Amino acid sequence: MNTLTTQTLHTLVHEFQTPIAAIRMAADVLDSPITHNNPQRTNKYVQIIREETDRLQQQVEVMLSLARADHHALYMCVERLDIHELIRSVARRHGSYLRLNLLASRTECLADRLHLTNVLFNLIDNAVKYSEENLDICLTTTCNEDGIRISICDRGIGIPADLQEQIFQPFFRVNLADSPSVKGFGLGLSYVRKIIEAHSWRIQLRSQVGQGSEFCIHIPFPALPTQLMPQLACYERA
Repeated sequence: MNTLTTQTLHTLVHEFQTPIAAIRMAADVLDSPITHNNPQRTNKYVQIIREETDRLQQQVEVMLSLARADHHALYMCVERLDIHELIRSVARRHGSYLRLNLLASRTECLADRLHLTNVLFNLIDNAVKYSEENLDICLTTTCNEDGIRISICDRGIGIPADLQEQIFQPFFRVNLADSPSVKGFGLGLSYVRKIIEAHSWRIQLRSQVGQGSEFCIHIPFPALPTQLMPQLACYERA
């Protein structure tokens, strides 16, 4: 087994162990007398189980989507979406550190709801991981005559110029000497790029070490008028 495969397996095992341990702990507490007749405590641990299960599910979906994409079988279900509505639903899963600045005057687009949701989660989670104590993330939307622009900006550790293309490769993670090790598979941004390309969109990165990073997604407006758009179209994208 080569070194990359061994490191990948160790990472996978570690990242799955964390939510599994949290779920087991919450289940054990729910089964103990301390939660009996205590709805507030019960709800707390039920919420832990839900959040960690969602975390596991998201990780599995990312890995499955990458595997399908590698075999030219990325499944897409494109539908009409209001981008601001979707962003607000994603933001509800985050704290006050995520600020929304929704300025786009046109908000309808054609996208796969699940994949776009996962893209936003991955970009926000990535900003959180690399922000250390400077946890201030701003998600902004604007539009011009060509389409919608989504910007996710943080004040984190930043990414060196010579690594900015590599971060989109599978299993690559930025580890700077003066920054703590970051948890994760190193799959998130690889998944993000594949989904962006599958939609025929564009993603750009601006980053400076010590200043933070900004990821920008450019979503073209649909060629057809809104009333002529399909409600839902599913297909495999090579």
